[in-house]
Amino acid sequence: MLSSRIPLFRVLIVVLTMAVVAGVGVSIATARDADGSASARPLMAAQNSPAEKPRYVAMGSSFASGPESNKRGPSNCGRSQDNYPNKVADTLGYRLVDVTCAGSTTADILRPSKRYHKPPQIDAVTSDTDVVTLTTGGNDVGYIGRLGVQSCVNLAMTGIRPLHCNANRTPSPAPVPESFASVERRMEQIVHAIKARAPKVKIVFVDYPPVVSVTDVACQKLPLAPWEIVEAGVVADSLAAVTAQAAHATGSSLVQPSQAGKAHTVCSPNPWLQGFPGSPPYHPTNAGKNGVAGLVINAMR
Repeated sequence: MLSSRIPLFRVLIVVLTMAVVAGVGVSIATARDADGSASARPLMAAQNSPAEKPRYVAMGSSFASGPESNKRGPSNCGRSQDNYPNKVADTLGYRLVDVTCAGSTTADILRPSKRYHKPPQIDAVTSDTDVVTLTTGGNDVGYIGRLGVQSCVNLAMTGIRPLHCNANRTPSPAPVPESFASVERRMEQIVHAIKARAPKVKIVFVDYPPVVSVTDVACQKLPLAPWEIVEAGVVADSLAAVTAQAAHATGSSLVQPSQAGKAHTVCSPNPWLQGFPGSPPYHPTNAGKNGVAGLVINAMR
């Protein structure tokens, strides 16, 4: 009798133990369900929450915004999804705030834009901003606008009138040395204003790839007179020089498509810029966006 009682007693202990464990498990599961999976949620959050990405603000004109056509989108700034800021952010894992705007000047970075009714681009810079890129100054000296008008007038004289070409316009005068000196001063002001908002920020000037080199000969995509080609080269070199000076004076980094792009002018076998007429003319091609992005990425790594 004793031998039959012991196995039965042990069975009862096992059954009771299993019931207790099951009861505890049900209690835990019920508690999780009642509070919205309180115990499971922290683990899921830890698994699904990505590391905070560095905050990257891109500022400047159309060579940064990368317009895809002459038409403006809802932003009225011609920002494309494949401009160099987007390519840089995607490659390096940055959190991009893109306030670049086609047609903008250095003044539009520091003050509201009267032309486009936009707030100052610098408003995007906050204390947690890690990186800022700047491509600006070209519109201050009428760099691309002048080339467009000159090309339009020259084509009209041959009987060709492309779309969006107003041959009745007169090219603006070539910029004088003081024009470039003013651009440099405003670039330095922009850097000081950025650092006042984000003291630890990394600032990178990205200058403009050249439309032409002074040694270029006009091609079908570049309807400019020889003296206009020389003038365009001088303007591009002068703009690159003051950008470099502003970067040096403020301790900022400098990326120079102005140098790398000399092998990729409009009449080259692999141009970084569209010719005339273009959409828009004398602005970055896909190859140009990739080329500039590659230079910036290499400088930031």
